[in-house]
Amino acid sequence: IPVGFGIYLAWYFWSGMPQKDKDQVWNIFSRFNYLFILLSLLACWISHYSRALRWSYMLEALGHKTNKWNNYHAVITGYFMNMLLPRAGEISRAGVIARYEGIPFEKAFGTIMAERVIDLIIFIASAVVTLALQGEKYPLMIDKYNELKRHYASEKSSLGLYVLIALAVICLACALMYFRNEKFRKKVNSVLRGFGDGLLTVVRLKKRWQFLGHTLLIWSMYLTLYWVVFLGIPETADISPKGMLLGFLAGGLAIILVPGGIGIYPVFVAAALSFYCSDYPVLYGLGWLAWISQTILIVGAGVISLYLVPKLNRKTA
Repeated sequence: IPVGFGIYLAWYFWSGMPQKDKDQVWNIFSRFNYLFILLSLLACWISHYSRALRWSYMLEALGHKTNKWNNYHAVITGYFMNMLLPRAGEISRAGVIARYEGIPFEKAFGTIMAERVIDLIIFIASAVVTLALQGEKYPLMIDKYNELKRHYASEKSSLGLYVLIALAVICLACALMYFRNEKFRKKVNSVLRGFGDGLLTVVRLKKRWQFLGHTLLIWSMYLTLYWVVFLGIPETADISPKGMLLGFLAGGLAIILVPGGIGIYPVFVAAALSFYCSDYPVLYGLGWLAWISQTILIVGAGVISLYLVPKLNRKTA
């Protein structure tokens, strides 16, 4: 459903563009310097590999020395699965490492959730700093937000209602099973204890400086993979750093709202950068280039990891 919604939004915004703007978007693809896409993909891959190494420090705090390539394949598989279903990546990532490294699933999942908490804190801090830098742009930003909201609020509200109803039914069913089924209750309590152990790895880290170093590397690569795309054509090469930060923040929000940001990543990025560059079709086209290149990397690397990880662990499998 979320992927379908994202595809619908992509069609909705594209169909509403004048033909001359569509032609300009296609023109971006033909005259872009694709060397910068390669640099973006390299930064993207480095961030994923660094995340795998950082995760090993958390798993080590649980008492498990893991193979770095198993960690990497689990991370990439998680990103790949997140393209298909929201938050399925965390489950599949924990499942891969549990199968091939013998780590209890709930503990591995707890470390991933601890990672997510850290990343959320960094994202929020980045958002605060970015918004603080905007100053005089605030009134324009509010107007742009209201414009985007009018475009898709009605479609999203009905979808959100169905999701809330489904979640309420699932929560009620789980609550009834927890209080009425002792076996289920013991299993849930065991999972929660393991989950808690995984979350606490952050305070038990032995290699804290290495963990911090990889955290800084991951986020610097996130900024790099986004920024270098806009160096590919002259119209956007000189956008100010605070404008780039605003676009980066908007892209991050798009990925949170819809799996992989499908359909809305280019819209959000172009809307944010339009405060610093008036050529919206160019921004929209570059948003698509950034999204397509990252998606191709995740899908390609994900398929390779799904193929390789069982072959590299034949004895375990």
